Amino acid sequence: MATKPTMNMPEILVFAKPLVIGFIVAEIWRVAFYLGANFAPILSDVPPLIMTGGILFIVLLCLTYGYKRGAHTSTIRVSKSFRLDLLLAIGMGIWINVMVSPWLAKPHEALKNADPYWAPAILLLLCTMLISPLIQDFRARSKKTPRHQYFISDEAIGNKSEDLLASKTQAELFAKTVLDSGTHPGLIFGVDGPWGVGKTSFINLAEHFWREAEDKVIVCRFEPLRYASEPDLTDRLIRDLSSSIQRKVFAPEFRPAASRYSRLIKGKADFSFLGFKLSLQPTQETVDELLDDIDEVLKRIGRRVIIVIDDLDRLDAIAVNNVLFATRQTFNLSQATYILCYDTEELVGSQGVRARDFLEKFVTVKLSLFVDSSSIRDFLRKDWQKKENQLSTIPSDTIVKLSEILNELADIMDGALAAEYLPLVGNMRKLKRFVNAMLLMQIEKSALGQTDFSKQDLINLMLLHLHYPGLFRRIYAEETQGRCGVFSVRQDYEARSFKNHEELTELIAEQTKTAGFLLKQLFDVKTLNLGNSSSINEEVTSSRACFNRTNLRNLDKYLNLIVRFVTPMPQDTFALYQKAVEKVSNGSSIESILSSSDFNLGHGEYVHDEFWRVLVNNSQNFSHGAAEDAIDSLVKHLPLYSMIDLYDRGLRNRSIYSLLILLDRSGWGRKLGRRPQNTPENIVEIAQRIFGEGLFKGKGLIHRLATSDRGVLGWHDLMMFRLHCSADRQGQLYNLQSALIIDIDSHAKTTGLVSELSLMGMRKLSQEVFALFKKTYIDPKHNFFTEADNVPDNIFLGENGTLREQASSNEDQTGKNSISLGQRISMTRSGIKTFVIYQLSNSLPPHGSGVGCGYYDESGSTDRGIIAKLMNDYVFKVCFSPKFDENNIFHFLDYCLSNLSHSFFIGEGDKGYIATKNSLAGGLDPKEMGQYWNANKEQILKQSLQNEDRLVVTLNYIASYSEDLEGVFNVLDELAKEETSDVT
Repeated sequence: MATKPTMNMPEILVFAKPLVIGFIVAEIWRVAFYLGANFAPILSDVPPLIMTGGILFIVLLCLTYGYKRGAHTSTIRVSKSFRLDLLLAIGMGIWINVMVSPWLAKPHEALKNADPYWAPAILLLLCTMLISPLIQDFRARSKKTPRHQYFISDEAIGNKSEDLLASKTQAELFAKTVLDSGTHPGLIFGVDGPWGVGKTSFINLAEHFWREAEDKVIVCRFEPLRYASEPDLTDRLIRDLSSSIQRKVFAPEFRPAASRYSRLIKGKADFSFLGFKLSLQPTQETVDELLDDIDEVLKRIGRRVIIVIDDLDRLDAIAVNNVLFATRQTFNLSQATYILCYDTEELVGSQGVRARDFLEKFVTVKLSLFVDSSSIRDFLRKDWQKKENQLSTIPSDTIVKLSEILNELADIMDGALAAEYLPLVGNMRKLKRFVNAMLLMQIEKSALGQTDFSKQDLINLMLLHLHYPGLFRRIYAEETQGRCGVFSVRQDYEARSFKNHEELTELIAEQTKTAGFLLKQLFDVKTLNLGNSSSINEEVTSSRACFNRTNLRNLDKYLNLIVRFVTPMPQDTFALYQKAVEKVSNGSSIESILSSSDFNLGHGEYVHDEFWRVLVNNSQNFSHGAAEDAIDSLVKHLPLYSMIDLYDRGLRNRSIYSLLILLDRSGWGRKLGRRPQNTPENIVEIAQRIFGEGLFKGKGLIHRLATSDRGVLGWHDLMMFRLHCSADRQGQLYNLQSALIIDIDSHAKTTGLVSELSLMGMRKLSQEVFALFKKTYIDPKHNFFTEADNVPDNIFLGENGTLREQASSNEDQTGKNSISLGQRISMTRSGIKTFVIYQLSNSLPPHGSGVGCGYYDESGSTDRGIIAKLMNDYVFKVCFSPKFDENNIFHFLDYCLSNLSHSFFIGEGDKGYIATKNSLAGGLDPKEMGQYWNANKEQILKQSLQNEDRLVVTLNYIASYSEDLEGVFNVLDELAKEETSDVT
C-alpha cells in the first residue's frame, strides 16, 4: 500500500468556484449600477413613497423566492462550516473584477450609454421569472383534491406516532447501539426479517433517534433495487453518499474526491474526437488513497456516516453480489457504518444455501426482527382506535364498521391457531392487504351483522383469495351458479351425519401447509366438528360456508360477496328472522315487526313464511305474553296470505300447521323461560283455546278461523286445522292431541293405539266444527258451493300482489309454471269445495289420513255417522238441488268431475283420469248420489249439453264437460241401478 502524504494537497476546483462566483457577482453589480444610473433621471418625478414601496416589493420577492428554494438552510449550512478560506476566495474574485475592469472598458462604456429602459425591462423579466414559480407553488398548495378512494398504501412509517406494532423501543436500542459502536472500518450491521415485517419502518424509527444526534451523524439511505439494472453500483453508492453528505453539511472537497474515486473504479474512458479515438487513464492514485481522502473529509467535518442498504433480498444473485462488492470496496471509510436489510430465507431460496455463509462473511452484527401475534391482536382489537394510530387514509366511521371483522381476526390471533395464521396476516403489509380487500368489497356498506356470514369463514375465504388465487378460482368455478363441487359438504342420510367429497382429502394433501390449513378450516367435516346432522342447529347450517347444496347456497353467497361485492338481501338471511324472533321473546309485538319495511309483503310471502317458521321453531321457551301474541297475530294474518303458490301450497295453508305447532309448544303454561311439565292440568289450556272455554271464552280458535268475513276460505282454514289435529296423521303434536282427549275426560289415557286416540280426541272437535257449519249453512240453507264460486279472485291471492306478477311472467314457461294464474285460482277454488265437503261428510274411521267429521254424531259418543247423513242431505237436497236453483246442477257435475281417478291405479292402463264408483262420490254416500241421479237425470243431461265448453280445473288435471261427462254419466247410471235394486 502506498504511503499516504502527511497533508492533503488542496483541491484547486474547490477554490476556483468561489473565486469565479465573486468575480461574477461583482460584474453583475457593476452592470446593474450602470443601467440603473441611466434610468435614475426618469425616476426623479416618481414620489418617494411609491419608489420605496417598489424597492420593498422587489426585496420581499427575492427573499420569498430564496426562502422557498431553501436558501436559508444553505446559508446556515455554509455558515456553520466556518470556511473563511472560501469567503476569502470570493473576496479575491471581487478584487480581480476590479483589477480587470480597465480591460472591459468598451463593454462598460456601452452599458453606460445604453437605452435607459433596459433597466426596467430586465428588472421586469427577472421579477416575472421569480413570481411565476411562486404563483404555481401557491396554487398547487391551495388546491385541495377530494379524496374518493381510501385504501391503505403500503408505505413505511415515518415517525414514532405511526408505530402500530410497538417497534419503537427496539429501534431506539438498536440506534443507540450503532452510535455507541464507534468508528470501526468494515463494521456492518445486518437487520434480518421476512418481507413485510417492517424492516424499512424499523430503520425509519432508528433514524429518528439518530437525528437527535444530527451534529454527529449523517444517514445515507441507499436503495439498490432502484438501480438494479445499472452496471456500476459502487459508483451509484458513492454518488448517493455524496448527495446525502452535501445535504447536511458544507463540504466542497467531498464531491471532487468522490468523483476521482468513481473515475478510478471505472478504469480508462474512451471517446472520439474528429475521427480519432482517445483514451484517458485514471489518476495514479490507488483506491485506498482516494478512500483515505474521502475519509479525511468526513473526519474534518466531524461527521459519522451511517449507510443503510435496504431491500437486499429483492435483488437477483448478480445484483446482490454487486452490492456486497460495492460495500466491500468502501470498507476503508472509518467514518462509515453499514446496515444491510434483508431476509436470509429469501436469499437462500433464490441463491442457494451458500448465500447464508456468504452473508456471514460480510455481516458483523445481526439483528432479527419478529412480530408477536399479541401485537397484531392488540392493534386489531383496540390500538387502531387510538387517535395517533388511526389509519389516516380511512374515515373513522368506516373503520368502526370494519371492526366486526378486525375483532374476529384479533380473536383468531389470540387463540391456539395463531401460529397457523401468522404466514397470512403476520405483519402490517399483509394486514394492509387484508383491510384493502375488505374496502374493495365495500364490507363497511354490507352490514355484516344483518347477514348470515360467519366472520371466521369470510376471513378464511378472503385469505385464500389474497394468497392462493388459483385455488380460490377453482372454488369459485365449482361452487357458483347453482353448482356443487368437491368443497361443499354432503349429507349422509344413512349415518345421519355430514361428509366431505372423496376428492377433498386428496386436494388438501396436494396444497401447501397453509393453503391446506385454510381448506380444512372452511370445509373439513372433522375440523368443523359437524357430527350428527340432527344436532346441528339452523344458525350453523345457514351461516357456514361449507353448506352449498339445495337451498343452502351459503358458499355461493360468500364468493359473490368477495368477487362481485354482492351482499344478500336482508330477506334472504336467517339473521333477519332470528333477530326478529329475539325481539318477540324480549317483549316486542309481532305487529310492529311485520309492519316494518323489512317484512313488507311486497318482498314476497317468503319473508313472512320464514319469520313464522323461525318463530315456531323457537317458540318452546316463549313467555305467556309472547305465545299469546304469536297465536293471535298468526290467526289475524291468515287472510293476508295467498291460498295458491307457484311451486307449493300457499302460505295460508302452511300457516295452519304453524298455528298448530305454536299451540302444541307454547299454547299452555304461564311461566317465563322453559314451560312447566306437560301435565293434564297444564296442557288442557290448549283445548280451551281451541273451543273458547275457561279464560278464552269468546275467543275460541274454531270461531275465529271461520268468521263470516272470511267466508269459505275461513272454512278451508278451519277444516285444515281440524284435520291436522288427528293423531293418526303422525303430526308430532302430542301436547295438542292429548289436550283434546283430556278436555273430554281428564282421566283418559293419552297413550295407546293411535286409532283409538284419534277417535276420542277428534270427537268433540268434529262435533263443534259441524255445529258451526250447520248454524252457518245447513240451517239457513245457504249453498256452500255457490258461495265458493262467488269469492272474488283477488281474495285467493291475499295481499301479495307480487304473486300475480310472478305468475303472469311464468305463464309461457313449460312444466308446472305453464299453468296460468286464472287456472291456479280455479284449481284452488275447486279444491276448497271438495276438501271442505269431504272432511265434513267423510265417515271413514282413522286409517292414517285423519278421521272425518261424518264418523261422529252431532253429540254424544255413540258414533253412528249422523253428521255424515246430515251432510248428505244438505249437499244433495240443498247445494245440488235444482229446486232451489237450476245452476245447482253444475255444482253437482263440477263435483263429480273433481273426483276422477287415474286409470293406472285401478288397473285400466294409461287412459288418464276417469270416473269410478269408488271415487266419484268423494266423501258423500254413493247411494244418495244414485238417488239424486235418478231424480234429476233428464234435467242434468239437458243442462250439460248446453254447456259442453265448461271446464273443471283440479290440482292434478283439467276435466271438460264435452270429453269427461260421458264416463261420469255411465258411473252414475251404475250407482242408480244399485240404489234401485237395493230398494227392490
